[in-house]
Amino acid sequence: MRKVTLDTNIYVSALNFGGGPARLLGMAEAGSIRIDISEAILMELIRVLREDFDWDGYRLHFMRQKLLRLVNHVSPTRSVRL
Repeated sequence: MRKVTLDTNIYVSALNFGGGPARLLGMAEAGSIRIDISEAILMELIRVLREDFDWDGYRLHFMRQKLLRLVNHVSPTRSVRL
């Protein structure tokens, strides 16, 4: 199984607009790929959806719950500084 890590922009596109990014989530749901997500990416996603797309607390909560059932939560041991 292929393991992938998606950046926040891919999640935002999948959750708001569908298309190719949403197909990646569908592939994870079908077991074709494993998507890894860190707490930092998840928190950034929640912030962007709340601040830039006006998602309310309930919608964010249920998205987080569903996403965490779909992806593999990881804790990186190192970070990259750009």
